[in-house]
Amino acid sequence: MASAQEQRSTYESKRETAHEGPGAQPVTAAWERWSSERKLENSTKKQYRSILATTIEPFFRDRCIASLEMADIEQWLLWMQTDRKLSARTLRQRFSFFSGMMDWAVTNEIIDRNPCRRVKHAGSRAKEIREHKSKARRLTTREVLAMLDGAPARYRAMLWLMAGCGLRIGEAMAISRGQIDFKAEILQVDYQITEDGVSESGKNSALQRRHIKARDEEEPGRIVPLPPNVAFELRRHIKNHGVWGPEGLLFPNVTRTGYLYASYFYRAIWMAALSKAGVPYCKPHSMRHYYGSRLLYAGVPENDVADWMGHSSTDVLRDHYHYIFEGAEQRGRAAIASMLTPGADDSAEGQTEVA
Repeated sequence: MASAQEQRSTYESKRETAHEGPGAQPVTAAWERWSSERKLENSTKKQYRSILATTIEPFFRDRCIASLEMADIEQWLLWMQTDRKLSARTLRQRFSFFSGMMDWAVTNEIIDRNPCRRVKHAGSRAKEIREHKSKARRLTTREVLAMLDGAPARYRAMLWLMAGCGLRIGEAMAISRGQIDFKAEILQVDYQITEDGVSESGKNSALQRRHIKARDEEEPGRIVPLPPNVAFELRRHIKNHGVWGPEGLLFPNVTRTGYLYASYFYRAIWMAALSKAGVPYCKPHSMRHYYGSRLLYAGVPENDVADWMGHSSTDVLRDHYHYIFEGAEQRGRAAIASMLTPGADDSAEGQTEVA
């Protein structure tokens, strides 16, 4: 089998087949037109520009879109895997975006067919899940409590929200007093802080607080149960640090002059908590994984957990949360051992009578 370098050389030696009309435009131009005609947020526009600069333009260069065949797409995937060292998840994402662009080109009669449709196993979902499992950092309750204790006092309650309510970083940064109902013991999660300004280029974009993307426009956000221990930490935070601005935010920046930057959170809050707790490095999203896995292990129905975490379906839970909880392998062995015991089910089976 030819190496990726040999396949790349073969690919570069191809000469363009003569094409006329809209199909003669370069792949890169089609990508830019496709992304510009869609209603995208600036953060998504920046992501598409990054994909173009790192994985589309360097490979396809000036190839016209109508000249692409299935073999070209397969070589592109192999190149991204071997040369760019992209994970299965990223490969699947890139391929999905590219195939969407090609579908758009077919709809707009730029090309006759989408060569991506014939490509099989592009960024295997199963491989993605295996990679994710192997790299996942499993936080124990002891580690989480140590990190909560080690977090800077001014932002400790923010980590409590992440571990005890499953909030994402941007959602926790955007929490205001008005979203907390201590009497009903619920939290309204309907805002996030995002570094996505209004500039067309997306560079030097400003922070803003805005509604999160909702599955139902009539019901933005989600309602999350507020555990007593998290409520206690929030009350203590409000008593000791107050709220800021007309929105009544709990976690403004350290100078109380604006919103909290994610870069500051990582450096001064998250890494400080990890260091003081003596916990090996893990991403802040590990707190959210801890929340989801704990609920599932406690027997909370998947639909409820998905709603509280803001997932559109339970598929994400089955793929990414069940195995995160520590001790899954031991529990599995114990469950099978208890079932494979002589007479284990005899009492239940003996109650069924044959007519």
